[in-house]
Amino acid sequence: MRLPDNICLTPYQPGDADAVRMLHALAFRALAAGHHTPAQIAAHEALIVANDYAEDLARSHLILARHPHEGLVATAGWLEFPERPQTARIRKVFVHPGWARRGLASALVRAAEAAAAQAGYPHLYVRANINAVPLYERLGYRAESRGVMPAGREDLPVVYMSRRHD
Repeated sequence: MRLPDNICLTPYQPGDADAVRMLHALAFRALAAGHHTPAQIAAHEALIVANDYAEDLARSHLILARHPHEGLVATAGWLEFPERPQTARIRKVFVHPGWARRGLASALVRAAEAAAAQAGYPHLYVRANINAVPLYERLGYRAESRGVMPAGREDLPVVYMSRRHD
């Protein structure tokens, strides 16, 4: 996958936490609204502003996509998935609504997959929010099961998906 012009990828740094939180909240609010209730969106935003979210970001091997004039426009990362040997969990894939559907999410997922494979994790797993399932299907992921992600008093519907890195 090719990145759109003027986008550069950089690794996450702790000083990026506030910008990443703002992007994640904005992206979920705008791009998941057709698939989630207002209460579910508010619950997801509460997770993003929680104190432990910055710690979660720091351990997620995040890759940030930046535009020289618009700043942070997307993120994706990966994390070892201990329940499955040699498996990385792709996570924190969020794209600014103004940059959606331009191939940025696909390019970032591929970059996260490559980084995970280079670190010794050839198998890939994702807990996809229901609005993101078509993206992962286009990238070769196959549904294993459906479930929910707890978010405070709300449950967000998700699809558990996997694939092997080529």
